[in-house]
Amino acid sequence: MESIVKVLFSNGVLMIFLALMLGYLFGRISFGGLKFGTSGVLIVALIFGHFGMNVPGIVGSIGLVLFLGCVGLSAGPSFVSNLKANFWGFLGTSFAILLSAGLTVAMAVKFFAIPVDLALGIAAGALTCTASLAATVEITSSTVASVGYGLAYVFGIISIVMFVQIIPKFLKVNIKEENDKMIDPPLSERLSSLKDLKLIIVDGPGVFVIAFAIVIGVIIGSIKIPLGSGTFFSLGNAGGTIIAGIIVSAIGRIGKISLQPVKTTLMPVRDLGISLFLLQNGAKAGAGFVETISKYGIKLFVVGVIMSLVAIIAAYIVAKMVFKMPLFAALGATTGAMTSAPALNALISVSNDDRVAAFYAACQPVATVGLVILPQIMVSILG
Repeated sequence: MESIVKVLFSNGVLMIFLALMLGYLFGRISFGGLKFGTSGVLIVALIFGHFGMNVPGIVGSIGLVLFLGCVGLSAGPSFVSNLKANFWGFLGTSFAILLSAGLTVAMAVKFFAIPVDLALGIAAGALTCTASLAATVEITSSTVASVGYGLAYVFGIISIVMFVQIIPKFLKVNIKEENDKMIDPPLSERLSSLKDLKLIIVDGPGVFVIAFAIVIGVIIGSIKIPLGSGTFFSLGNAGGTIIAGIIVSAIGRIGKISLQPVKTTLMPVRDLGISLFLLQNGAKAGAGFVETISKYGIKLFVVGVIMSLVAIIAAYIVAKMVFKMPLFAALGATTGAMTSAPALNALISVSNDDRVAAFYAACQPVATVGLVILPQIMVSILG
């Protein structure tokens, strides 16, 4: 039996698709009316990772840009109008995340006696922000920060994925009525005029458009902006790709070549992308999950839970109650401020409306910039 297991785990292609298959099956199981959905892949990947499955990082990177590229292409038409209508709300929601993160990091250092670098790593994981982890490692030259990140990352994803499902059920909202409250802008004159042009469609399913958006997005994401003290900010592949998707869908064409996305293609590619991302990250975290708990104790997990919940609740309250965003808009802004692509995917499934992605796209870059700067501020205060 042991030899059979070894043979199975040595076949990377088999294990990847077996994990995807089982993850989707698990995601269909209802727990009191709540479902993990595609995040079920994360749970299965954690288990497989613990038993030795290794998924190359490139798989997760490809998955993330596929997901966010498709999200950007879907959200483009409503992005600009949402940004104009809710600019201060997006800024306030993102600031709520940053303030809560700073306070909980300070709490972890002062009350739980956790080193600053480890506390910042936990915060990066709890807020699912890899860019913040990279900034922490660069500033502190710490390896232990990555341990905190890996430990808190899983709950960071699960907590926000569950939150966007629980709130609509708890409030017993009418999905259609809530969707109708979101801005549905008229099609721009540019996009309207495309219907009268005889444009060249490179391929029927629209894979060309997705690939084009990703190429532009990776180029945008690779641009580094200096922040001082040897620290740089970049949107990375994730932030660059969602912005490129928005731009491409707004432009609609280059010369005679159509850049209009095909909605029937965007949905399955989007779901496959987020599944690959969760698979790779879950397997990576699962490899050292048990060992990390036994070495550092349960308090690291507790701190990560506190950081995630405080940040999520703070962002939602600011978006919904302070700036009076409609429910799904507030939840979309919250997922963006948490920089959580899996949560956005869950919210799209709950609302059955791609317009929520525009609210994610408006908050994600702002929150990312703040979370990259945050480690430098906290080290100077607490270090």
